[in-house]
Amino acid sequence: MQHSSTARRPRPSGRTRALTVTASAALLLAALPTGTATAGGSRTWVVHPGESIQAAVDAARSGDTIEIEAGTYQEAVCVVGKGLKIVGAGRGDDGTRIVWPEWRTPDQLPDVASTPCWEAQNTGDPETDPATLRDDVSGIFFLEPDGPVRVSHLSTWNHPANGIAAWHADGFRVHKTAAHAHERYGILAAASTHTRISRNVLQGLDRGTPEAPNSGTAGVGITDSDAAYADVVANDIRGYNLGVFARESRSGAIRHNYVSDNCVGILVFDDAATEIPDFSGRVEGGDWQLRWNEVTGNDRFCLAGVGEVQASLRVSGTGIAVVNADSVGIRHNEVTGNVPSVDPASLQFPAGGLALVTLPPFNNAGGVDPGPAEGIVVTDNSITGNVPVDVLLSSPQVSPFLRDVGAVEFEDNDCGTSLPPELCAP
Repeated sequence: MQHSSTARRPRPSGRTRALTVTASAALLLAALPTGTATAGGSRTWVVHPGESIQAAVDAARSGDTIEIEAGTYQEAVCVVGKGLKIVGAGRGDDGTRIVWPEWRTPDQLPDVASTPCWEAQNTGDPETDPATLRDDVSGIFFLEPDGPVRVSHLSTWNHPANGIAAWHADGFRVHKTAAHAHERYGILAAASTHTRISRNVLQGLDRGTPEAPNSGTAGVGITDSDAAYADVVANDIRGYNLGVFARESRSGAIRHNYVSDNCVGILVFDDAATEIPDFSGRVEGGDWQLRWNEVTGNDRFCLAGVGEVQASLRVSGTGIAVVNADSVGIRHNEVTGNVPSVDPASLQFPAGGLALVTLPPFNNAGGVDPGPAEGIVVTDNSITGNVPVDVLLSSPQVSPFLRDVGAVEFEDNDCGTSLPPELCAP
């Protein structure tokens, strides 16, 4: 027999029993089930408005489902070592909203308790600098789950780090969520495999100043995985520094996305230095397929960069860029109207529709050369109306800071201007 201190009766949900989860730890213990609900032992926990998502997560076991009813929940949820399914009641304003208090600058962030999730992201010392913890708070963070992760039908708002993130997950799926105004990533899969991010809406918010604009690292990030096997499909991504960021990761597809109003629409990037979880790691970024994306109007200006060049690169007006990565297919994309909002001559990263770039060794203490961008196939794309050019292949002639790209197959594309000029010549 099951007892609930809230006097609610358990109700069936599929093949499981739903239990009310209270915000109080004492009440939660009283509500725990005494028996197995299904042959497989999984349960569904229902969180009502005013109750705690974190309490439900703490009580659940891997394989369980957390159902969050419609309402606003002021939380930052940390899931350690568990593969859970978290389902909201919708991502709209009348659905399930996981929010963080309004804030304007890092020194105005509210205090938070130390958790393994925040410590995992933290690069400072939380005992001497509590701000480093506050700055790492995510809406829902899965740390080394031992089973598949599913998140759907909810929205996250205003967290200083990420909306929904997973670290060392195998089978991370995020579907039909919305992310608003997060300082780093809307959705992040770090050092994870078998990821699918589909049909989400991601909107950045510029919290910088006119001198240092910044609206979050990226809408979607796939990072630090030599076997990502990621599928980023049918998302609407707007208003970030980067729309989709495939960094130090290998094997995936970015397809059927709408990417607009970012500084760079889609960036596939290899810098020879894995940042998470092992600074000494080495992943050769590449083996990505970019297909059927609409990449348009990415005209924001931001200061971008990583490591020693953090927030020092002037970037604006780039549709798709491949930096140092290999074996990238770019097919059937519409890349139009990507125009810098500042003078292109003032930028430190190539602007235009499509930029294939080789940079010299950077951002790693060992001076490891990530190698050229090579093995790139660009076919059947419409790349038009971009400024200063539709297509750019990097070389020392374009800039003394750039190197030549390797092998590029460029066929059957509709484009007007390019460097070198013969790429788009009639």
